[in-house]
Amino acid sequence: MVKQKSVGYSGRKKQATPGYYVMLVFLSLVCFSMLYPFVNLLFQSVSPATEIVASHGLMLYPKKIQLDAYRYLMQYPYLKESYQNTVFITVVGTTLCMIMTTLGGYVLSRRDLPGRTLLTTFVVVTMFFSGGMIPNYLNLRNMGLLNTRWVLIFPMMISTWNMLLMRNFIMGIPIDLTEAARIDGANEVRLVLSIILPLSKPILATLALFYGVGRWNEYSNVIIYNSKANMQTLQVIIRKMYESAQIDMEETITPPLEAIRAATVIFSTVPILCVYPFLQKYFAQGLMVGSVKG
Repeated sequence: MVKQKSVGYSGRKKQATPGYYVMLVFLSLVCFSMLYPFVNLLFQSVSPATEIVASHGLMLYPKKIQLDAYRYLMQYPYLKESYQNTVFITVVGTTLCMIMTTLGGYVLSRRDLPGRTLLTTFVVVTMFFSGGMIPNYLNLRNMGLLNTRWVLIFPMMISTWNMLLMRNFIMGIPIDLTEAARIDGANEVRLVLSIILPLSKPILATLALFYGVGRWNEYSNVIIYNSKANMQTLQVIIRKMYESAQIDMEETITPPLEAIRAATVIFSTVPILCVYPFLQKYFAQGLMVGSVKG
């Protein structure tokens, strides 16, 4: 009997063709082209004005480190409060959104739910029609939510599209698993915690990223519902900072405007970028499966 040799990593490496290396170089260049704009902003944020002008906006490395832009950023009024508001809205808002979206998606996925088709249609209608800005404003004002953090959490607690993605993903879970759990005596809470959630990690990570990025970048709703400076978010304060820097350039000596702009981008995007690597392996799978099944 002839023994078959197992082909490991070394075997696959020997079978690599020239086209493989060409593709590897090509994808490396594509990755570099996507990463370079962010790195370029980082270099500009720590460079003096003379270096930024001399490089014509494209820097390979910073020749001189200057942190005046970050000092200007840290001294801006209400920056600390806006950062705290943004972190609170992102963490608490994303958590509540995930809880409500998961529960809503699970309910709509139940095939034995009376009137499920009618309820799903009613939910889908809300994607195309809303009460409007003025009724929403009056409603939130009567509830006493204006100029609070909660006005940016409660009204946006559920995204209809995300809930439908969650519903479709849960409907793709084999029904035999849930039926076996019910035969073993599991109630609905135990079924969700022990069966549904562990199998729904891809879609949970995807929706958490959607909600987290949306809450972190909150801007227009802040302008509409929060007029107090200490209740505004990081994106609004950074916009005001950039506008005031343009005025200061004409009146006083400040860091270069390009460096301030780059520093604000780095300051506002790095925290949310640090979360993405932990969710990346689930992102594509959750998005594709949740969007095609059901």
